[in-house]
Amino acid sequence: MRHSLYLRLATLLIKADFSREEREWKRSVRKAQYEIPWGNEYLLKDIGLHLDGRTINDLEVPAIKTERQIRHLRRLIRLRIAT
Repeated sequence: MRHSLYLRLATLLIKADFSREEREWKRSVRKAQYEIPWGNEYLLKDIGLHLDGRTINDLEVPAIKTERQIRHLRRLIRLRIAT
Protein backbone atom coordinates (compact mmCIF):
# COMPACT_ATOMS: atom_id res chain seq x y z
CA MET A 1 0.00 0.00 0.00
CA ARG A 2 1.48 3.36 -1.04
CA HIS A 3 1.37 6.43 1.11
CA SER A 4 -0.42 9.41 -0.25
CA LEU A 5 1.45 12.18 -1.99
CA TYR A 6 0.41 14.64 0.72
CA LEU A 7 1.92 12.48 3.46
CA ARG A 8 5.21 12.25 1.57
CA LEU A 9 5.22 15.99 1.02
CA ALA A 10 4.45 16.63 4.69
CA THR A 11 7.27 14.39 5.89
CA LEU A 12 9.66 16.00 3.42
CA LEU A 13 8.76 19.49 4.65
CA ILE A 14 9.05 18.46 8.29
CA LYS A 15 12.50 16.96 7.69
CA ALA A 16 13.56 20.13 5.88
CA ASP A 17 12.32 22.24 8.80
CA PHE A 18 14.25 20.09 11.28
CA SER A 19 17.45 20.41 9.30
CA ARG A 20 16.97 24.19 8.98
CA GLU A 21 16.50 24.50 12.76
CA GLU A 22 19.58 22.35 13.33
CA ARG A 23 21.68 24.56 11.02
CA GLU A 24 20.46 27.73 12.80
CA TRP A 25 21.26 26.23 16.20
CA LYS A 26 24.77 25.20 15.09
CA ARG A 27 25.35 28.67 13.67
CA SER A 28 24.33 30.34 16.93
CA VAL A 29 26.53 27.98 18.96
CA ARG A 30 29.47 28.68 16.66
CA LYS A 31 28.99 32.43 17.07
CA ALA A 32 28.73 32.10 20.85
CA GLN A 33 32.07 30.29 20.98
CA TYR A 34 33.92 33.39 19.82
CA GLU A 35 31.80 35.99 21.59
CA ILE A 36 34.01 37.93 24.01
CA PRO A 37 32.31 39.08 27.26
CA TRP A 38 33.43 42.72 27.13
CA GLY A 39 31.18 43.71 30.05
CA ASN A 40 32.64 41.26 32.55
CA GLU A 41 36.06 42.24 33.86
CA TYR A 42 36.65 38.92 35.62
CA LEU A 43 35.93 36.76 32.56
CA LEU A 44 38.21 38.97 30.49
CA LYS A 45 40.94 38.51 33.07
CA ASP A 46 40.43 34.73 32.90
CA ILE A 47 41.04 34.70 29.15
CA GLY A 48 43.96 37.13 29.43
CA LEU A 49 42.50 40.47 28.30
CA HIS A 50 42.02 43.90 29.80
CA LEU A 51 38.80 45.91 29.43
CA ASP A 52 40.26 47.87 26.51
CA GLY A 53 41.12 44.66 24.61
CA ARG A 54 44.88 44.56 25.21
CA THR A 55 46.42 41.35 26.43
CA ILE A 56 47.61 41.15 30.00
CA ASN A 57 51.16 40.34 28.84
CA ASP A 58 51.46 43.79 27.20
CA LEU A 59 51.89 45.44 30.59
CA GLU A 60 54.50 43.02 31.93
CA VAL A 61 57.91 44.40 32.75
CA PRO A 62 60.54 42.57 30.66
CA ALA A 63 62.81 42.08 33.69
CA ILE A 64 60.08 40.27 35.62
CA LYS A 65 59.28 38.15 32.60
CA THR A 66 62.91 37.09 32.13
CA GLU A 67 63.27 36.29 35.84
CA ARG A 68 60.25 34.04 35.66
CA GLN A 69 61.57 32.31 32.53
CA ILE A 70 64.98 31.76 34.13
CA ARG A 71 63.37 30.35 37.27
CA HIS A 72 61.30 27.99 35.15
CA LEU A 73 64.32 26.82 33.13
CA ARG A 74 66.37 26.24 36.31
CA ARG A 75 63.54 24.18 37.74
CA LEU A 76 63.42 22.08 34.56
CA ILE A 77 67.18 21.49 34.63
CA ARG A 78 67.12 20.56 38.32
CA LEU A 79 64.29 18.05 37.79
CA ARG A 80 65.88 16.43 34.74
CA ILE A 81 66.63 12.79 35.30
CA ALA A 82 70.26 11.91 34.59
CA THR A 83 70.29 8.71 32.56
